This record gives sequence, structure tokens and C-alpha cells, in this order.
Amino acid sequence: MGEGEGSAAGWSSLAPLVMGTFVVAVEGSILTGVLPRVSADLGLSASGGGQALAVYPLVCVVGAPAASVLMGGRSQRAVCTFGLLLFAFGNLVTAASTGLGMLVAGRLVSALGACCYQPGAAARAVRLGPRRRGRALSVLASGLTMATIVGAPLGVWASSVVTWRQILVLLAVLAVIVALVQRSGRLPDGALAAAGMRERAAFLGDRRLLSVVALSFVVVAGEFVVYAYLSLVAGHVGGHESATVARTLMVFGVGTTLGTIVGGAAVDALGWRTVLVGSMSGMTLCLFLLPLAHTEALLCAVLLGWGLAGWSFTPAQTCRLLETFPDHGPMLLTFNASAVALGVSGGGLLGGWALGAVGVARLPLVAGTTVALALCVHLLQPRTAPSRAAGSPRDSATADA
Repeated sequence: MGEGEGSAAGWSSLAPLVMGTFVVAVEGSILTGVLPRVSADLGLSASGGGQALAVYPLVCVVGAPAASVLMGGRSQRAVCTFGLLLFAFGNLVTAASTGLGMLVAGRLVSALGACCYQPGAAARAVRLGPRRRGRALSVLASGLTMATIVGAPLGVWASSVVTWRQILVLLAVLAVIVALVQRSGRLPDGALAAAGMRERAAFLGDRRLLSVVALSFVVVAGEFVVYAYLSLVAGHVGGHESATVARTLMVFGVGTTLGTIVGGAAVDALGWRTVLVGSMSGMTLCLFLLPLAHTEALLCAVLLGWGLAGWSFTPAQTCRLLETFPDHGPMLLTFNASAVALGVSGGGLLGGWALGAVGVARLPLVAGTTVALALCVHLLQPRTAPSRAAGSPRDSATADA
């Protein structure tokens, strides 16, 4: 991609891609919020319904690389359109579910649609130009952040007005609309990097790639030790009043939104290396301070700081990957997406174990220690050259592994 490529398209051209990211991400959060209704309607236990919803992130672990292989060499715009339409079909299957098998099938199809859409959307977003790469990816990620923040409460509210099946039909309609709008957008089109499974497997022996995806897995897992049980932690630390917990979680949501946006701008201005170290340092500090924040004001300050630091991690990691592998970065983003999905699942499992073993009060210490160890290992790694010179203004000279 040339320096000026994508200059004719403005920031508004990212709006359909952001909306698409929001739609494919918000479905899972909404279903989490209405899980009791879904389980009751289908005659499932709460655990059975929860396991059906867990299909989505697990499919993303293997589905993202596989979908990228199948879609390699095809138009980015066409891949995004296909992904959204497949996602919409999966939602219709889920909405028509009469039992566990159909529910799982619908979730599987929706997850495959998301696996097709997300790499294509990221590849299109960076076509705004290399000097706007970090901000473009952050703007795109804001759709995911907003879905995480509003999904569950939106589902609970909407289910009081319409049924959960009607919510999924509405999401399917939105996905189709976004697919059509983004297809006619101003962003220049291009082909997704084409590579077979054998070529992708060859990258698994590259120490630089392994260091990126391993760091994503460990840091995300560390965060989700607390994030998966955040309402419990906030209630334990700041008081169990529901209003207090709601306010503090809202502040955390503001922090994550700011972190996503500010993180991308910081990557463009300072380089991914500086932002990456600052992000992990900030996360570690805030997680260790969380058990000490016994007033609502302190709790809000710590959660705001954690959201700001933690959600600037992904833009830095994404730009690191794109710079280290400029010819294959968009293709290899699927490996990082799989690492993040594994981190989400692994962090929830580790948090569940820690909750029973050491109690809710010590969950932030487990999380903080995990992120701190990841930071130490990262700082001890030697710097290596990228595949070829490219990337952000500050980091273009060298790229870290």
C-alpha cells in the first residue's frame, strides 16, 4: 500500500465497517444478557444455554485462520459482504431454534460469518493510509468496545419489549443493511492476502509471530480473570449496592472507549512499542490498586485507568503485527484474533478457578501478576528487524519481535 493510498477516503468511510464490527460483536453480548429467557424458551438448563453461547468464541479460534485461507485472494469488499450475510443467516437459524442442536448450529454459522468479516474489515480500514493505520484500527475496534459495553444491558432492555428471537431477526436485518452500505463505500478495494494452510503453518515457527500471539493470549487472559467477574469484584471492593456497581461499570466502559480511540492516536504519534509497554504497565498498576479502592471515587478512578490502559493494547499489538510482517500482516491478524479468543476463554476459566481458590478479593492480584509477568518477558526480548521496512513514523526503523 502506498503512502497516499486511501487518501481520497475520509474517516467517515469507516462508519459502515465500524457498524459491521458492532453488529457481529453485539450479538454475543445481547444473548448473554437474555440467556435465562433463551434457556427457558428452549427448555435448557442455564449451563446448557451458556455452553451453546460459548460455541461462538471457540469457533473463532480455528475459524478465523481457516476462513482467511478460503477467502485469500478475493476482494476485501466482497469478503466483508459475504461475512455479514453469513452472519445474518446464522442469526436467522438461531432465532428459529427449537432446541440445543439448532441453537448451536446457528451460533456456529454466525461465528463463521464473523470470522470472514473481521479480517476483511481490518484490511480495508488500514487502506486509509499507513500514517493513519493506528487510528483507523482503533476506530474500527470502537465497534467492538461499544458492543461489549452496551450489549448485555441492551439485550435485557430489548427483551422486555420484544422477544429474543425478534432481537436476532433485527440484528440479521442490520447485518444485511450494513453489508450493502459498506459494499458501496469510498474505501479503495484490494485482495486479501492469499496463502494456503501450509504457508500459514510455516509462520508458526517464526519467533516474531509467536511472541506477538503469545503476548496477546497472556495479557487478554490476565485481564479477563477480573473482567469476566467484574461486577462481583466491583461489588466486593466498592460496596454491594447495585447503583454503585452500575456507576462504576459505566465509568469502566468510558475508559475502554477512550483507550480504544486514544490508543490508536498514540500509536500513530509515538509508535506501537511505546504504547505497548505503557499499556501493560498501566494495566498492571491499576489491577494491583483495584483491591485498595474502597471508595466509589477511587474505584471509578482505577477502573477508568484500567480501561484506558487495557484497551490501548490491541491497537498497539495490531500495528506491531502489521509492521513486523508488512507483506502478510492482514493474513496473520487471524492468528492474533485466535489468541485473543483463547485469552478470553482462558481468562474466564482461570478466574473461575481463582474465585474458588483464593476468593473474589484476590482476583485482581492474580490478574495483575499475570500481566506483569507478560510485561517482563516482553521487555527481555531482543529486537529484530521486520520482513521489510514499512510502518508507522516512529517505529519504521526497527520492529520488535
